[in-house]
Amino acid sequence: MRKIKKRYYTAGSFAKLTSTTKRTLHYYDSKGLLKPNSYNEKGYRSYSDDDLFRLHQILTLKYLEYSLDEISEYLEQDGKDFNASLKLQYELLLKKQQHTQRIVDTVERAIAIIDDNDTIEPEIIMQMIRSIQHEEEQKQWLSERLPDPVVQSILMSESSSDERIQVEREFMIAFNDLLAMYKQELPPEHPHVQELALALKLLYEQLLGQSLQELGTSDTGTVLREMDPQLFPSFEPGLMNYFSEAIWHLFRLMWEEKGDE
Repeated sequence: MRKIKKRYYTAGSFAKLTSTTKRTLHYYDSKGLLKPNSYNEKGYRSYSDDDLFRLHQILTLKYLEYSLDEISEYLEQDGKDFNASLKLQYELLLKKQQHTQRIVDTVERAIAIIDDNDTIEPEIIMQMIRSIQHEEEQKQWLSERLPDPVVQSILMSESSSDERIQVEREFMIAFNDLLAMYKQELPPEHPHVQELALALKLLYEQLLGQSLQELGTSDTGTVLREMDPQLFPSFEPGLMNYFSEAIWHLFRLMWEEKGDE
């Protein structure tokens, strides 16, 4: 039988043949994935048909989203247990797909809440996205500490998607306005700040199902004050202190008015 002569390729022709680049070949060389078959007298790389088969393996595994470390491990094993490896990769890809879908859902919801409002500060939007990101953990945390009706009220579990987005939009716009007043250094007792504090108070009371005054001495209030900041991200401390001062000033005015009756 006639022996088939092995073919050799320069780095440029090899890259063109495999629809890749010389830079990629150099990178795979540096990672130990694909060493050139030889070097000529001028130090140029030369590749063979065996290297072509190995590169096709690398590109196939890369398409399947194997990491370079995983590709290296597979090649060292000379293709052993590929079926098991492929099933494991399938499971990993499913998890990645689910994670990507959660991100897509989060972005869609954020866009719906923003509703083409170009005045919303990025920090407000990012805080909202961080909160959406942790919703499942938030639900679990709250469910372990509060009665189910309270948890459903806080998370608006029984509200429609449109109703929920509307409430979230109102919160976001209100805090965006509050941030603008904070940056303008308006005092917490300023009428505009107080008007906004009242609007936020009513939003929170609608969400929590009780007045903020009652919340301060209730079991629910105790739990909410102990919320894990990693699961329930908030705005920067300066803004939240500003909001607290505005709310307390609003309460003082309400108590004074009640005392005058």
